[in-house]
Amino acid sequence: MSVFALKIIACVTMLIDHFGAAIMMPALGDPWDVDIYWLLRGIGRIAFPIFAYLIAQGCVHTKNIGKYLFRLGLLAIISEPFFSIAFRGANIDFLRNTNIFYTLFLGVAAIAICQRIRQILTGGFGEVISVFAVVPAMVIAGWLNSDYSFYGVGIIFLIYIMRPESRMGRSVALSLGMAALYFDNLNFLIFSLVAVGLIALYNSKPGPNSAAIKWGFYFFYPAHIAALIALRVIFFQ
Repeated sequence: MSVFALKIIACVTMLIDHFGAAIMMPALGDPWDVDIYWLLRGIGRIAFPIFAYLIAQGCVHTKNIGKYLFRLGLLAIISEPFFSIAFRGANIDFLRNTNIFYTLFLGVAAIAICQRIRQILTGGFGEVISVFAVVPAMVIAGWLNSDYSFYGVGIIFLIYIMRPESRMGRSVALSLGMAALYFDNLNFLIFSLVAVGLIALYNSKPGPNSAAIKWGFYFFYPAHIAALIALRVIFFQ
């Protein structure tokens, strides 16, 4: 399974999840008693493990992690108004209850600091100290209450530490991360472990790849949320 295929699966399952959150939730009022709502939100749990893995893998292969951070930060800012309107009651706040790109940005920031520490402090001591690079990023994610919060940052970092190019490493890291994230929700845990299985099938191939495709996947996030907002306005307001 290529990077392109994983991104398509992640985007489709995220869209299904967000349709449930942005359209069905306000339409139903109390949707948690409705089976289809549970199903849509469950399917959505497949998306984040894939995004987390691709972010960690991207940090291994990127030639310029600074540019990587810039892209994620840019999309975080662009996406926040749409995210707030769709899921946070239209209360736009760039420093509270923030979107998933904040979490991805902080995950990459932790990895960048980890890499820098390892360059400065070589040997076992540097390896040990570098692991603590994730702590400030997790604290900030918790303060921002970004999507998936400190769990998300920790999962991205754990995948990186356990080597995303290793099938065993990424499978163990993701399984542990999903168990911690969904320890109290068996339905969500099962769906998230589907993603772990899909990622285990990754074949290290990029698939179709171009600048347009790369930026298309980035901008799919704010674009699909904007489309869901428009649908909600047309049909329910």
